[in-house]
Amino acid sequence: MFYNSVFWKVTKLFLNSCKTNKFFDWLIFTDDMTEFDYPKNVKRVSMSWNEFKKEAQKKFEIKLSLEFTRKLCDFKPTYGYIFEDYIQEYPYWGYCDIDTIMGNLDKLLPLDFMEKYDKLFSLGHMVLFKNTPEINKTFMKSVNGDLYYKNSLTKNEITVFDETGNGKHNVDTIFVENGHKVFHAGWSYNPRGTPTKFKNVVYDYSSDTFHNENLKDTLCIWNGKSIIRYIFQDNSIKPEEFLYVHLQQRKMKLGEGVEEAQAFAIIPNEFVPVNVKKLNDENYIKKLKRHNWNLHYVSILWKWKVKNRFLKKK
Repeated sequence: MFYNSVFWKVTKLFLNSCKTNKFFDWLIFTDDMTEFDYPKNVKRVSMSWNEFKKEAQKKFEIKLSLEFTRKLCDFKPTYGYIFEDYIQEYPYWGYCDIDTIMGNLDKLLPLDFMEKYDKLFSLGHMVLFKNTPEINKTFMKSVNGDLYYKNSLTKNEITVFDETGNGKHNVDTIFVENGHKVFHAGWSYNPRGTPTKFKNVVYDYSSDTFHNENLKDTLCIWNGKSIIRYIFQDNSIKPEEFLYVHLQQRKMKLGEGVEEAQAFAIIPNEFVPVNVKKLNDENYIKKLKRHNWNLHYVSILWKWKVKNRFLKKK
């Protein structure tokens, strides 16, 4: 992952959520040398963009297309092969986005469960693979004689090779068609980029479609270990646990003291500290702030409008 210092303020919350998972480690490949207090289970690996391109090209006979950093999305499934020297001690490896807050991976992903599968999950913001030489090269296997990876890794545009839901020419299809065991269920809380209010997007592998949950009143909390969403309905509160929350295309504000908070609420566009000792009190949870006024939806529409106008001029 290649990030610069503008990300680190919010990223500290991501790192805090990684820290509580004792049986998982993270490697962050970056050219940003900002001094930062990384948890013991998060290691920064110094690597420039040009160094990565050279390391990646050494592994392939085809000419790779790495003209811009967002193209890394298509390269995610190759990391186990490119970075095999870094992950030799682990039974599994994976990739995740940094616009996430991790939940209780230790609890929800015990090794005896993971060992049943060669690949876990289908969406690109988090995928895990069994760490074997064969599995790490599975992305290079063919499907009906087609080598999807060659088409993806040699194109300048993003092909969405790393996840399902955008056609069939992706790493998930390769694993399925080559007889590997894949766990497809989605355990993430994945609010849409729009509207402002959180609407969880659920992927249905059986139909290869996405749908929005129609819940009117919810609250998401990181309680210091787990991601819990509370559903307020018919004068009752129903808690649900998620593996992590993915905050795509959201510029999140930080409430005062949230970087050191033991728990925080995740409301549209803001992290708000909460009292971890009171999270068993339903009255306290009911009173917590669940929404805020902001221009998120307007800013997204404006960005799309400007982008489309620029493309038309080209």
